[in-house]
Amino acid sequence: MIKFIVILAMTGLLSVACGGGGEEQASQTGDETAAVESNEGGQVDTVEAVEETPVETATTLLYPEGTLDPSKVTVDAPVSAAALFASFYAWNGKKVTLEAYPYIPYMGDSMLVTDEIELIVEPGGSHDVLATAEFADSCGVTIYADQPITVSGTVEYYWTGDIKLVDCTIIDDAPPARRGFITSPYAYDGETPILVSEFFDIFNVWIGKDVTVEGYYHSTTTSTTDYGVTARVDLADPNDTYSKCVACKMLTEIPDATDSIMVANRAGTQIRGTVAGESFDIVGLENCEIVNR
Repeated sequence: MIKFIVILAMTGLLSVACGGGGEEQASQTGDETAAVESNEGGQVDTVEAVEETPVETATTLLYPEGTLDPSKVTVDAPVSAAALFASFYAWNGKKVTLEAYPYIPYMGDSMLVTDEIELIVEPGGSHDVLATAEFADSCGVTIYADQPITVSGTVEYYWTGDIKLVDCTIIDDAPPARRGFITSPYAYDGETPILVSEFFDIFNVWIGKDVTVEGYYHSTTTSTTDYGVTARVDLADPNDTYSKCVACKMLTEIPDATDSIMVANRAGTQIRGTVAGESFDIVGLENCEIVNR
């Protein structure tokens, strides 16, 4: 009798494996437990179905709370001059690892690394330098124009706004940089190689963006040249009024009435303009207009 039951069970399993069985197959699939016929004494072992729980991968916030996300900043919503300053210079002092081709001057094929090398996107191209790497000591390494290198160093803001890395080392056997790498100065680990062209875009994410900044009116500087009169308004951190954050190059001269109002009511001054880059170690805006004075 037991052998007969086993034969029937095997026949049913074969039917399921071949796609047959109709309603019986659906019934077996929907059961939460499976009965297995034992060869000893006709006992049945019950196996409980196990539901797999999806594993949640922790994600790093590109822009944590309290920082500015450039992609979400619009000209219609004023941002703090101090917050813009902090975001613009957020890469300063950060360790980064870049993959690039070295620029070999004088159309050479190779060169010995001494104190500085310039990094470009493609070998044999024009002298379009996207970053400069400075070495504390001569490492005596020979680099080649047609071979990419991976350089690790610390970002140091330069007055021209160019990307400069200091205290650099060349990383041997580094993994290749993957294209389309997305990061920020708050999320980057400092070690993952980034293509120099992509880091250039990430580093300059604020350049050309229209913003409205709000800060403490610090001062106005007026200069006269052959091109006319230029006025620059500096806004400071309201919590530290001596710390200038943004320099706004105005489109036109500031009327005396407006200037008087700003002097009398310095806090909360709003200016609209386009981020142009570094200006005297603060954020430079151009084509500026005063919004609320």
